[in-house]
Amino acid sequence: MKENQKKYRISVLLDMSNNSQFVLTSALELAKKIDGAIEVFHVKPTSNIIKGDSQLSAIRSLNQDDRSTRAELKELISEVGENENTPISYKLEYGNVKHRVRDYLALQKPDILVLGKRRPRLGMFFESITDFVINQTNNTNVLILGQDDKFHSFEDINLGIFGSEFEDNDLEVIKDLKRDSEKPVRHFGIASESESKDSSYPWHKTVSYKFSKGANALDGLVNYVSRTNTQLLCVPKKGKSFRFGSSPIKSVIKKSKVPLMVLAK
Repeated sequence: MKENQKKYRISVLLDMSNNSQFVLTSALELAKKIDGAIEVFHVKPTSNIIKGDSQLSAIRSLNQDDRSTRAELKELISEVGENENTPISYKLEYGNVKHRVRDYLALQKPDILVLGKRRPRLGMFFESITDFVINQTNNTNVLILGQDDKFHSFEDINLGIFGSEFEDNDLEVIKDLKRDSEKPVRHFGIASESESKDSSYPWHKTVSYKFSKGANALDGLVNYVSRTNTQLLCVPKKGKSFRFGSSPIKSVIKKSKVPLMVLAK
């Protein structure tokens, strides 16, 4: 690793909603904890901006929006990053949101992507983007933060993990999150007849919670995660732990009441 080069590249997908400051603040705290560099990425759908029928009018509308949006992004970054030593860069693009996000992820290949999750009653736009991102990322960890999450620091967090099939890169991220912490990692799992023994992990202590396999197993597990004051739940994207129901990742995202880190394949 070169001098001054950060270990993790963290991208923050912002929609500039009321939740954006919380999402960016949380990303900054994550970067400070695990030695990360941050880039904000924001996409504006051109269909919401272009007014009038002429090409000149369209260009004028885009230029005006570009100036105002960049000013808004810079102001948010300045507010969040004030008095911090972690620089925050940004990219602004226009077009189809899903297409731009797909191309951005393919080109930049961030180690971690941070985004917010809206309540269903506020519309399905960002939930669909969340599902899309999960489907598009194989080598990127995805941190999903809900509007009701009260979570501003990764220092000495109560960390939970779901499942047992973790790759070496997954374990590296978890170890960095638990650096200098004496708290045990909580392991949540669905009991399986094929399991022969408990898994071993490269940290000092793990407390395991096993739930009987069944139709309501996931509901019980998600509720117990909250009851144990778990502040972040890490979920592997691959593995047999996701074969007990339809669309389990989406179910966990929908049901979870704590921030989630969906770990890369």
